[in-house]
Amino acid sequence: MSFSSITFLFYFFPLFILIYNKAPKRYRNMIILLASYLFYIWSSPQGAIVLFITTVIDFILVKYLYNSRTKIKQNIILALSVIGNITVLIYFKYSNFFIYEINKILETFHFNPLVWENVIFPIGVSFFTFHKISYVIDVYSGKAEPSDNFLNYAMYIALFPKLLMGPIIRYHNIATQLKGHDNSIDDIFDGLFRFCVGFAKKVLIADVLAEVADKVFQLDFSSITVGYAWLGMTCYTFQIYFDFAGYSDMAIGIGKILGFTFQENFNRPYISQNFSEFWRRWHISLSNWFKEYLYIPLGGNRVSKFRNYLNLWVVFLISGLWHGANWTFIVWGIYHGFFLFIDKIAHSCNFSKFRCVKMFWGERFKWLSKVINISLTFILVMIGWVIFRSDNITFAFQYLQRIFDFTNINQISTNVMLDDLINNRNIFTLFIASFISFFPDSGVTKLQGKFKNRINELQTFWIKQCIIIILFVLSFASLLNKSFKPFIYFRF
Repeated sequence: MSFSSITFLFYFFPLFILIYNKAPKRYRNMIILLASYLFYIWSSPQGAIVLFITTVIDFILVKYLYNSRTKIKQNIILALSVIGNITVLIYFKYSNFFIYEINKILETFHFNPLVWENVIFPIGVSFFTFHKISYVIDVYSGKAEPSDNFLNYAMYIALFPKLLMGPIIRYHNIATQLKGHDNSIDDIFDGLFRFCVGFAKKVLIADVLAEVADKVFQLDFSSITVGYAWLGMTCYTFQIYFDFAGYSDMAIGIGKILGFTFQENFNRPYISQNFSEFWRRWHISLSNWFKEYLYIPLGGNRVSKFRNYLNLWVVFLISGLWHGANWTFIVWGIYHGFFLFIDKIAHSCNFSKFRCVKMFWGERFKWLSKVINISLTFILVMIGWVIFRSDNITFAFQYLQRIFDFTNINQISTNVMLDDLINNRNIFTLFIASFISFFPDSGVTKLQGKFKNRINELQTFWIKQCIIIILFVLSFASLLNKSFKPFIYFRF
């Protein structure tokens, strides 16, 4: 079940909200838990069994861990929980990939391939596994006490707004909210507003640009010109951002309606001036999770430069593998790790301290430096998205070669007309996506300041209400007029 589906919008969610708000407060967590499992069973019945069994096991293990008086026992239980969760993740998400690669090697040397039936992939297994690991580590490190009852813990793991695609909420950040979360009228209104903004991002922008990106990436490679290659890459770059950011907005909005405050997951990442900034703005909850539970335990910045650089590579190699069982994701993780490595070197060298650099640019040309940095970072990020989007490494490198094949730009013939790939609505949506993505932060701050100074709370309420109605009607009309497109990150 998807947030942008008819079933969710007009059946599941309205019925759930009606029951939730009418029920006494002491039963609300139970209602959320039951609704979350119903939501998950609708999408992945087998996955729901895995989710429940592993949740019970982790709850029991962490209780033993918390009550253990010796560090040795705590370490053993911690290892059992973390290794168990990673094993479940590897089995369901990567076993098919590993067996396929092993069989390719065996066939190369004329050995019989391993007999293997494909494992069914539980949707969202990467996300709920990271939530369970967060719980056990937070209790072990003393950042939080274990949940006093199974209901609250199971709700934390299965909470349906963030179950399938995040944001990844670390346990110590939400532990107090699990015990008590009241939703006021203002919370419900703000949550609806945020949900409709996300709905519009998904349906009115991401899905419209997906039409172009899918057409280009599905073309026979001989039909892809340099211009078509850039068009497909650009549309997919905006598609994946507005698709995932739209889902995050919808999840945060639903959480707000229920009385939960989830952290922001995106902060306009395409205005980043380097890859380090990009990962502070893109999928923020995942970046913070890797930083707190992997990068810092590996030593973080407290180790030698060589070890620090190695830690970065390890984190982003695992980050790439976390996204999916394909060599494209591994290469994509290594690719981002390389440019983060370059950022670290540039920062340690502190090029800005040299007088020649200051004399060349001067204070007046800071804006030019910023534009160049944003443009260069954006192009490099787009190249990474080609690797991410491709079905295999061979196609990814062929596509990238075509992008920079300027010497043959007029010599590549194609029987596909531009009108077959893009129409006026796609062009207008691409313009809107670019405008939203690159509008300066300073401009956003100024507009917000003027808005607050000139409009009172009552006017703000009516303006937001009009925006909610307009966005929902436009998004719903668009949803009815085209085929349903699942969120990109559903497969992770």
